[in-house]
Amino acid sequence: MILDRYIAKTVIAGCILASFVMLSIFAFVDFVGQLSDVGKGDYGALEAAVFVLLRLPQRLYELSPSILLLGGILSLGTLAANSELIVMRASGVSILRITRSVLQTGLILAILVALLGEYLVPSASRTAITYRAEAIEKKLIVSGSRDIWARDDNRYINVKKILPDHQLRQIRLYELDDNRQLRSITYAERAQYKNDVWVLNNIKRSDISASGVETTYQQELILKRLLLLELFSVLELEAKDMSALELLTYSQYLQKNNVDNGQYLLSFWIKVFTPLTCLAMLMIAMPIVFATTPRSGGAGQRVMLAVVIGIVYFVINRSVNHLGLAMNIMPVISASLPLIVVVLVSLYYLKKVR
Repeated sequence: MILDRYIAKTVIAGCILASFVMLSIFAFVDFVGQLSDVGKGDYGALEAAVFVLLRLPQRLYELSPSILLLGGILSLGTLAANSELIVMRASGVSILRITRSVLQTGLILAILVALLGEYLVPSASRTAITYRAEAIEKKLIVSGSRDIWARDDNRYINVKKILPDHQLRQIRLYELDDNRQLRSITYAERAQYKNDVWVLNNIKRSDISASGVETTYQQELILKRLLLLELFSVLELEAKDMSALELLTYSQYLQKNNVDNGQYLLSFWIKVFTPLTCLAMLMIAMPIVFATTPRSGGAGQRVMLAVVIGIVYFVINRSVNHLGLAMNIMPVISASLPLIVVVLVSLYYLKKVR
C-alpha cells in the first residue's frame, strides 16, 4: 500500500539520521578514549581511527533501541509538523493503522539488527581487537576476519576461535626446522591454560620427513608454551561481542562442567530480546508523537523525551540485568523484564491517544 511505503520510507530516513548523529558522537568519544594508547608499538592516531571504525557495528548494535526510538520520533514528528498525520487521520486512517505501518517497518529493521548482532558484530569485533593488538604488541598476524596467527621461534600457531577463561578452539601448530622447512603439523580440537600449562585435547600430529608423512593421534598433549597470555588478554572477546550461538554453546559448556554460566546465558537472552526491544521503542514513539503537538513544544519536546526515555531505559535495563545476576534470577526473566515493561507502557499510552 502507498501509505505503508511512505511511512516506511520516512521511518527509515529518520533512523538513518539518528544513526549518523549517535554514531558520530560515540565514535568521537571512543577515539578520545584510544588516545592514551597512541604511541605504544605501531599504534598511532590512524590505527586508533581504524580501530574505532571497526568497532562501529558493535556500537550500532548496542544503540539500536535508542536509535529506533529517536529515529521514529524524528520521522513521525516530521509528519506531525507537516500536518500529514492530521490529514491521514482525517482521511479515515486510524492510529492503530498508522502504528501497524510503523511496526511493519520496525520488524524489517529488527531483523537487520538481529543479523548485525549475530554475524557482523562478532566478525568486526575480532578484526578490531586483533588489529589493535597487532599494532601494539607487534607479534600478531591476522589472516582473515576470524583466524589468529602468532609466532613463537620456529612455530606458527593458528587459532580459529578464542573463548573466555583462556580457552582456544581449532588450533594448528606448524613447526619448522633450522632450514625453515616444514617439519610437523599438529591439530588440536581445543586447548585451555590451567595450572601454568596449556592442555590440548583431541590431537592429530603429522610429522614430515624425506621418507614421507607419519600421522599419529592422542587424546591429550601438555605444552608449557602456546599463545602468550599477554596476547590472550587483549584478544579475548567479551560476552557482548560474541554471537548468540557462541554464547549459547559456551554457556552450555560451562553448565556441563559445573561452572557458573549466568553472565553468558544472560548475554544470550539480551541478544535474543534486543531486536524485540527495537520494536518496543518504536511503539513507545507513537504516543509521544501523537501526544505532543507544535503548540505543546513540538520537535524539541519530542527529542528531549526521546533522550530521557533512552537514558532511563538504558540505566534501568543494565540495573535489572546486573541485579538479576546478583540475586540469581533466571537470565531470561531479567533480560525480558525491561522489554515487557516498555511494551505494557506503550500499549497503555497508545490506548489513551485519541
